[in-house]
Amino acid sequence: MRPRGISLFAQTIVLLLLALLSAQAVTVALILFRPGPRPEFHSLSDIGDALSGRIDPRRSGLLRGVEPHLPPQPPDMIDDPKLTAQLARAIDLPETEVRLWYRADQSASFPFRGPRHGHEGRVMVRRGEPYFFNAVVAAAQAGPGWVVVRTQPRPFLNEWQRWTLLWFGLSTLLLVPMAWIFARRLTKPMRGFVEAADRFGRDEPAPVLPAEGPAELRTMAQALNRMQARIDAQLRERTSMIGAIAHDLRTPLARIAFRIEAAPDEMREKIQGDVEQMRAMVADTMAFVRGTNAPLRPERIDLAALIGRIAEMAAEMERPVHFAPSAPCWVTGDPLALERLLDNLINNAVAFAGAAEIVLESDAGRAIVLVRDRGPGMDDAMLARAFDPFERGDPSRSRATGGVGLGLTIARAIARSHGGELTLANRSGGGLEARFMMPLAG
Repeated sequence: MRPRGISLFAQTIVLLLLALLSAQAVTVALILFRPGPRPEFHSLSDIGDALSGRIDPRRSGLLRGVEPHLPPQPPDMIDDPKLTAQLARAIDLPETEVRLWYRADQSASFPFRGPRHGHEGRVMVRRGEPYFFNAVVAAAQAGPGWVVVRTQPRPFLNEWQRWTLLWFGLSTLLLVPMAWIFARRLTKPMRGFVEAADRFGRDEPAPVLPAEGPAELRTMAQALNRMQARIDAQLRERTSMIGAIAHDLRTPLARIAFRIEAAPDEMREKIQGDVEQMRAMVADTMAFVRGTNAPLRPERIDLAALIGRIAEMAAEMERPVHFAPSAPCWVTGDPLALERLLDNLINNAVAFAGAAEIVLESDAGRAIVLVRDRGPGMDDAMLARAFDPFERGDPSRSRATGGVGLGLTIARAIARSHGGELTLANRSGGGLEARFMMPLAG
């Protein structure tokens, strides 16, 4: 059963304790099942036992072999007649048939007082005399040849070190699954936060973030959901308020239009033009409110066929819109909303440039619609504000060149509600390019 509601602090402490216990368990197993390393020195008794064959030389870290001739004295070693005599007595051979050389700077002393003798002829030496050796060569004559014992060259890693590294590697492997599970449980809710933050602020309603994972992350998810609900409520309230104001403005506009009938012709025509412009603004505002609040009715549609129908209708109205036939491009979306988006982009291109060119592409799982023109384009400051409500590329707000500045705002809201994006950029050589991208149908 998955633990729920456990704090991140508690989970971290549990992981550290498990890691510590696993490492200690591996250490205890290493001590119990593997013998400790042999000290890096050799006693005179070890050398005598190896020469006489009483023990396996490998157990004492020595190399034993038979050579036809006495090996020469190593240049970095010295001999000691007293130690040679002790070694000869230990293995019951004459001193002339025994040789012992050792490296003086690596010898140690045994703190005994006075002569002492060990068991089985093993000789303990006086205090201050060399007794332990790090590097030694000993030889004893055996028939026509010599038995030679040497200290083994010290490897880069001895057996104990190799086993220690192996066991600690095993402990690491034991910790990897626990660390992976812990990291996955921690990062999975965080990925949800990233996705929720990416959806937040778009026009489509973002789903509620599930409250799961550690207690801290569950609290954060609940706080984020409450914040999102409050902001959504405020946006809906403000949008509804704008719609109500626009709706109520129609009545005084109708009264103004009625009352100016008795005005002189010159004045009446100017006032009538202002009234008509205000009515258009009210109509566009109402359309914007309805468009942003209306629920989507998504279905599987061929975007190429939809653009083709829009281009045909434009041709029937003698509007210069060019679209080359394209292969089917299937997406999931609301046909009426997508048609409105494309109509807004085409209307802008025709109004400001006199003609529009539409290109449909697909790349990396996305459908890309490009609406291009060869008009005056926009300066950088205007490009940054183009999608703001009531912003227009033509500062004069003339009805001959478009509406009141809500077309691009509505188009971007529709694009984002379909999981896509709408951007504008100036073309090389003059003109503007609107790029609409949305996911292809699965």
